[in-house]
Amino acid sequence: MKNSIELVSLFCIVVLVLGCSETQKRKTATVELQGNPTTGYTWVYTMSPEGILGEISNEYIADKSGEAVVGSDGKFIFTFEALSEGEVEINFSYLRAWEVDTPAAKTVVYRATVDDKTGLTLTCQ
Repeated sequence: MKNSIELVSLFCIVVLVLGCSETQKRKTATVELQGNPTTGYTWVYTMSPEGILGEISNEYIADKSGEAVVGSDGKFIFTFEALSEGEVEINFSYLRAWEVDTPAAKTVVYRATVDDKTGLTLTCQ
């Protein structure tokens, strides 16, 4: 149990992007997850319910120290925007898409809350 908690903590990196000033409500949030696509693994997600958040972008950026090293780690970066009020669960899975009957190597769950007064809040479960 301890190892799984440490593993989840290791992969839960959340960066909230604020508006132009501190008084503005958060409208976007970014999730960064460590990974290495040269192994065939990639991060994918499902969201339930749909319609509360929308994906603005997702990209992979290799670590600076590993740019010259084949097979080095980097970050998968997913950016979401608030579409409507409510709560949504985002389940991220680190897997090889072609391995249909194989469980994900890693999973991370986020809960997003969109409120008219406070804006978008994203937490790792």
